[in-house]
Amino acid sequence: MRYLLPIVLFLVAPVHAEEVRSVTVSGTAEIMTVPDVAVLRFSVEARAQTVQEARQRVDATVIGVARLMNEQQIPPEHLSTAALVVQPDYQWQQDTRTKSLLGYVVTRMMAVQLADLTQLGATLEGILALGVNRVDPPAFDTTERDSLELKALADAALDARRRAEVLAQALDARLGEVRSLSSGGAPDIYPAREGALRAVAADESSGSYQPGQIRISSHVTATFDLLTD
Repeated sequence: MRYLLPIVLFLVAPVHAEEVRSVTVSGTAEIMTVPDVAVLRFSVEARAQTVQEARQRVDATVIGVARLMNEQQIPPEHLSTAALVVQPDYQWQQDTRTKSLLGYVVTRMMAVQLADLTQLGATLEGILALGVNRVDPPAFDTTERDSLELKALADAALDARRRAEVLAQALDARLGEVRSLSSGGAPDIYPAREGALRAVAADESSGSYQPGQIRISSHVTATFDLLTD
Protein backbone atom coordinates (compact mmCIF):
# COMPACT_ATOMS: atom_id res chain seq x y z
CA MET A 1 0.00 0.00 0.00
CA ARG A 2 1.27 3.35 -0.94
CA TYR A 3 0.79 6.42 1.14
CA LEU A 4 0.65 9.82 -0.42
CA LEU A 5 2.29 12.43 1.74
CA PRO A 6 0.75 15.87 1.35
CA ILE A 7 3.16 18.61 0.44
CA VAL A 8 2.63 21.78 2.40
CA LEU A 9 4.34 24.96 1.32
CA PHE A 10 4.96 27.65 3.92
CA LEU A 11 5.20 31.06 2.40
CA VAL A 12 7.05 33.37 4.76
CA ALA A 13 6.75 37.00 3.96
CA PRO A 14 10.03 38.86 4.47
CA VAL A 15 9.99 41.08 7.52
CA HIS A 16 12.27 44.05 7.54
CA ALA A 17 12.64 45.65 10.93
CA GLU A 18 12.59 49.36 10.65
CA GLU A 19 16.11 50.59 11.24
CA VAL A 20 16.34 53.37 13.78
CA ARG A 21 19.09 55.80 12.93
CA SER A 22 20.81 57.89 15.55
CA VAL A 23 23.63 60.33 16.03
CA THR A 24 25.99 60.50 19.04
CA VAL A 25 27.78 63.71 19.88
CA SER A 26 29.84 65.25 22.66
CA GLY A 27 29.16 68.62 24.23
CA THR A 28 31.43 70.80 26.32
CA ALA A 29 31.08 74.03 28.27
CA GLU A 30 33.39 76.29 30.25
CA ILE A 31 32.66 79.01 32.79
CA MET A 32 35.24 81.55 33.90
CA THR A 33 34.97 83.05 37.37
CA VAL A 34 37.07 84.89 39.93
CA PRO A 35 37.99 82.70 42.94
CA ASP A 36 37.13 83.80 46.45
CA VAL A 37 38.81 81.07 48.54
CA ALA A 38 42.19 79.34 48.46
CA VAL A 39 44.01 76.45 50.10
CA LEU A 40 47.72 76.85 50.76
CA ARG A 41 49.69 73.63 51.33
CA PHE A 42 53.21 73.69 52.74
CA SER A 43 55.64 71.63 54.79
CA VAL A 44 58.55 72.08 57.18
CA GLU A 45 61.55 69.77 57.27
CA ALA A 46 64.42 69.52 59.72
CA ARG A 47 67.60 67.40 59.75
CA ALA A 48 69.46 66.53 62.94
CA GLN A 49 71.53 63.76 64.48
CA THR A 50 68.61 62.66 66.65
CA VAL A 51 64.90 62.39 66.04
CA GLN A 52 64.18 64.47 69.12
CA GLU A 53 66.32 67.39 67.95
CA ALA A 54 64.81 67.37 64.46
CA ARG A 55 61.31 67.13 65.89
CA GLN A 56 61.89 70.08 68.22
CA ARG A 57 62.87 72.25 65.25
CA VAL A 58 59.78 71.20 63.31
CA ASP A 59 57.51 71.72 66.31
CA ALA A 60 58.89 75.22 66.81
CA THR A 61 57.96 76.15 63.24
CA VAL A 62 54.50 74.59 63.58
CA ILE A 63 53.87 76.61 66.75
CA GLY A 64 54.99 79.73 64.93
CA VAL A 65 52.60 79.00 62.05
CA ALA A 66 49.70 78.53 64.49
CA ARG A 67 50.58 81.84 66.15
CA LEU A 68 50.68 83.55 62.74
CA MET A 69 47.24 82.20 61.86
CA ASN A 70 45.89 83.52 65.16
CA GLU A 71 47.37 86.97 64.47
CA GLN A 72 45.63 87.03 61.09
CA GLN A 73 42.37 85.92 62.74
CA ILE A 74 42.20 82.74 60.69
CA PRO A 75 39.99 80.19 62.51
CA PRO A 76 41.99 77.31 64.07
CA GLU A 77 39.86 74.76 62.22
CA HIS A 78 41.12 76.20 58.92
CA LEU A 79 44.66 75.07 59.75
CA SER A 80 45.38 71.36 59.44
CA THR A 81 48.59 69.47 60.17
CA ALA A 82 49.51 65.95 59.13
CA ALA A 83 51.36 63.42 61.24
CA LEU A 84 55.13 63.62 61.52
CA VAL A 85 57.17 61.72 58.95
CA VAL A 86 60.53 60.45 60.26
CA GLN A 87 63.18 59.08 57.91
CA PRO A 88 66.79 58.08 58.53
CA ASP A 89 69.40 60.14 56.70
CA TYR A 90 72.12 57.90 55.25
CA GLN A 91 75.30 58.69 53.34
CA TRP A 92 76.81 56.19 50.93
CA GLN A 93 80.50 55.48 51.55
CA GLN A 94 82.06 54.61 48.23
CA ASP A 95 85.33 53.24 49.66
CA THR A 96 83.67 50.78 52.03
CA ARG A 97 80.51 50.43 49.93
CA THR A 98 78.38 50.83 53.04
CA LYS A 99 75.85 53.30 54.35
CA SER A 100 76.58 55.45 57.37
CA LEU A 101 73.80 57.03 59.42
CA LEU A 102 74.11 60.81 59.50
CA GLY A 103 70.93 61.47 61.43
CA TYR A 104 67.22 61.82 60.82
CA VAL A 105 64.86 63.91 58.73
CA VAL A 106 61.56 64.94 60.28
CA THR A 107 58.83 66.42 58.09
CA ARG A 108 55.35 67.77 58.84
CA MET A 109 52.89 68.85 56.15
CA MET A 110 50.31 71.57 56.79
CA ALA A 111 47.49 73.31 54.97
CA VAL A 112 45.52 76.47 55.61
CA GLN A 113 42.20 77.45 54.07
CA LEU A 114 41.83 81.16 53.35
CA ALA A 115 38.34 82.60 53.07
CA ASP A 116 39.81 86.06 52.45
CA LEU A 117 42.23 86.18 49.52
CA THR A 118 43.64 89.50 50.70
CA GLN A 119 45.39 87.46 53.41
CA LEU A 120 47.24 85.30 50.90
CA GLY A 121 50.29 87.53 50.52
CA ALA A 122 50.84 88.06 54.24
CA THR A 123 50.27 84.38 54.99
CA LEU A 124 52.74 83.22 52.38
CA GLU A 125 55.43 85.68 53.37
CA GLY A 126 54.85 84.91 57.05
CA ILE A 127 55.24 81.14 56.82
CA LEU A 128 58.36 81.50 54.67
CA ALA A 129 59.90 83.74 57.32
CA LEU A 130 59.18 81.06 59.94
CA GLY A 131 61.32 78.50 58.12
CA VAL A 132 58.79 76.58 56.04
CA ASN A 133 60.82 74.61 53.47
CA ARG A 134 58.27 73.95 50.75
CA VAL A 135 55.16 75.79 49.59
CA ASP A 136 52.88 74.53 46.82
CA PRO A 137 51.08 76.96 44.48
CA PRO A 138 47.77 78.08 46.01
CA ALA A 139 44.74 76.01 45.04
CA PHE A 140 41.99 78.50 44.23
CA ASP A 141 38.29 77.73 44.40
CA THR A 142 34.92 79.44 44.61
CA THR A 143 32.10 79.26 47.11
CA GLU A 144 29.72 79.24 44.12
CA ARG A 145 31.16 75.96 42.85
CA ASP A 146 27.93 73.93 43.11
CA SER A 147 25.77 76.36 41.14
CA LEU A 148 28.47 76.99 38.54
CA GLU A 149 29.05 73.26 38.05
CA LEU A 150 25.34 72.73 37.41
CA LYS A 151 25.28 75.60 34.92
CA ALA A 152 28.34 74.21 33.11
CA LEU A 153 26.66 70.80 32.94
CA ALA A 154 23.46 72.28 31.47
CA ASP A 155 25.44 74.34 28.97
CA ALA A 156 27.34 71.24 27.89
CA ALA A 157 24.05 69.41 27.23
CA LEU A 158 22.80 72.33 25.11
CA ASP A 159 26.09 72.32 23.22
CA ALA A 160 25.61 68.62 22.45
CA ARG A 161 22.13 69.31 21.04
CA ARG A 162 23.45 72.13 18.83
CA ARG A 163 26.15 69.87 17.43
CA ALA A 164 23.63 67.10 16.77
CA GLU A 165 21.32 69.52 14.94
CA VAL A 166 24.18 70.61 12.66
CA LEU A 167 24.96 67.00 11.77
CA ALA A 168 21.30 66.18 11.17
CA GLN A 169 20.83 69.14 8.82
CA ALA A 170 23.96 68.17 6.90
CA LEU A 171 22.39 64.75 6.25
CA ASP A 172 18.96 66.15 5.30
CA ALA A 173 17.46 64.73 8.47
CA ARG A 174 15.68 66.05 11.53
CA LEU A 175 16.72 65.62 15.11
CA GLY A 176 14.41 63.41 17.18
CA GLU A 177 14.18 62.68 20.87
CA VAL A 178 17.26 62.23 23.00
CA ARG A 179 17.93 58.53 23.48
CA SER A 180 20.74 58.66 26.04
CA LEU A 181 22.65 61.31 27.90
CA SER A 182 25.68 60.90 30.15
CA SER A 183 28.20 63.20 31.76
CA GLY A 184 31.92 62.65 31.85
CA GLY A 185 32.08 62.68 35.65
CA ALA A 186 32.25 65.67 37.96
CA PRO A 187 33.01 69.01 36.28
CA ASP A 188 36.66 70.03 36.33
CA ILE A 189 37.93 73.19 37.97
CA TYR A 190 41.39 74.53 37.24
CA PRO A 191 43.15 77.88 36.89
CA ALA A 192 43.21 79.70 33.60
CA ARG A 193 46.75 79.82 32.25
CA GLU A 194 47.22 83.55 32.69
CA GLY A 195 45.60 83.51 36.10
CA ALA A 196 47.77 80.62 37.28
CA LEU A 197 50.94 82.53 36.46
CA ARG A 198 49.76 85.61 38.29
CA ALA A 199 48.56 83.53 41.22
CA VAL A 200 52.04 82.35 42.24
CA ALA A 201 53.92 85.57 41.48
CA ALA A 202 53.97 88.39 44.02
CA ASP A 203 53.47 91.98 43.00
CA GLU A 204 56.61 93.48 44.52
CA SER A 205 55.17 96.98 44.57
CA SER A 206 52.24 96.10 46.80
CA GLY A 207 53.09 92.69 48.22
CA SER A 208 49.73 91.36 47.08
CA TYR A 209 48.89 88.32 45.00
CA GLN A 210 46.53 88.35 42.02
CA PRO A 211 44.63 85.05 41.72
CA GLY A 212 43.34 85.70 38.19
CA GLN A 213 40.45 83.48 37.14
CA ILE A 214 39.57 79.81 37.40
CA ARG A 215 37.82 77.77 34.74
CA ILE A 216 35.00 75.29 35.44
CA SER A 217 34.45 72.86 32.58
CA SER A 218 31.94 70.09 31.93
CA HIS A 219 31.55 67.34 29.30
CA VAL A 220 28.54 65.27 28.22
CA THR A 221 27.79 62.63 25.58
CA ALA A 222 24.33 62.46 24.02
CA THR A 223 22.58 60.22 21.49
CA PHE A 224 19.61 61.54 19.46
CA ASP A 225 17.26 59.86 16.98
CA LEU A 226 17.60 60.92 13.34
CA LEU A 227 14.28 61.38 11.56
CA THR A 228 13.60 61.61 7.82
CA ASP A 229 10.44 62.51 5.95
